[in-house]
Amino acid sequence: MALVATVEAHDGGGNDGGDRGRGHDRDEVRFLGGADVKAPLVRCADVTFSAPLAGCGDDPLKRGRIEVNRNGDVAASLVGAAPDVTYDLILGSTNASAQLPIAVLATDAFGNATVRWAAVFDQGQAGIVALTLSRNGSTQFVAGFRGEAELEASLVPCAAINTTATLPGCGADTLKNGKAEIDEGDLKVELNAEANQTYGVVFRGLGGGDDVALGTLSTDKKGKGSLKVRDFVDESVVGAGNVVLQRDGLDQFITGFQSLRKRPAQVARFQVGLLRCADVNTLAPLAGCGFDQLNKGEVIIDDKGDVNVNLMGAVARSTYEIFFVGFDATVEVPVGTLTTNPAGNGHAIVRDFFPVGARGVGQVIIKRDGIDQYVTGFSVAR
Repeated sequence: MALVATVEAHDGGGNDGGDRGRGHDRDEVRFLGGADVKAPLVRCADVTFSAPLAGCGDDPLKRGRIEVNRNGDVAASLVGAAPDVTYDLILGSTNASAQLPIAVLATDAFGNATVRWAAVFDQGQAGIVALTLSRNGSTQFVAGFRGEAELEASLVPCAAINTTATLPGCGADTLKNGKAEIDEGDLKVELNAEANQTYGVVFRGLGGGDDVALGTLSTDKKGKGSLKVRDFVDESVVGAGNVVLQRDGLDQFITGFQSLRKRPAQVARFQVGLLRCADVNTLAPLAGCGFDQLNKGEVIIDDKGDVNVNLMGAVARSTYEIFFVGFDATVEVPVGTLTTNPAGNGHAIVRDFFPVGARGVGQVIIKRDGIDQYVTGFSVAR
């Protein structure tokens, strides 16, 4: 593809060229980590640069935006999309088969939606600008650029990309920080990396095809450099893809995101009241129940894997067996026992019953003499 553009390259002065002065500066270069992406959402069917995309749908869109920040949060908004539908937000890669579903975005009756998801990406996860919204098996919208709708993305070492997949052909140049902006047909790249190096800057379309050469960028003795390319596309052109900096025939840096924050643990706490087995009437009564009395009871499975059982007003001076039953009710796992006092009250705590990393679905059953007496459930009082 031929380009007619005005190129301004800056190396900050004092650029000696070649590899002179490289050794000492290279030791000091460290990627500071963390990278953000801010991009408009454009219709997949409207993309023409650097090549049209395949598999596009025909949903309308007035405007949209998506952001991924260095905390791993993702925010998206749509205006004038299809009304009352859901879109799957997907992160892709240069390999079309490598896709990571992120979340679901639902529009209102006007086709509008605004949502923010916290800690979507964990510490160290990094990906390129390959974010899409799909519906009915077709890609409807993609992160891209169009006119005044600016794409702004940090530069990430190619070798650091690990989500959804690693990238082939990466170099090992080090990077402090950098970013690329595409606005009204102009490109601006800023780089803080190794000293006295020259990079070829290309645009790699989301749909594949040949890279489009945009110019060269040289760093000075401090490792700083910039490139401005004016009118590399017309303002009306819709594009989607990534800016890549290459050296020695390898991809060194690419636009993308990287999360710095460790994702908080997802704690799903089990805290449910106990009912008399014989009192259950929804959806159907339970079979084989005993008739022990009960004022109230509760079961807690906490994030440490401990199982806590409390009974009040059960049969006095009796021993109850505690079982965990899986969702399909095919397996009963004994947890422990509980003995009530003269008032029929009792408490048991079984420490570390479930191991770290366990995720379970099911219920707890309390038995006496092998008969189901109490089960975890709910009761509607009014």
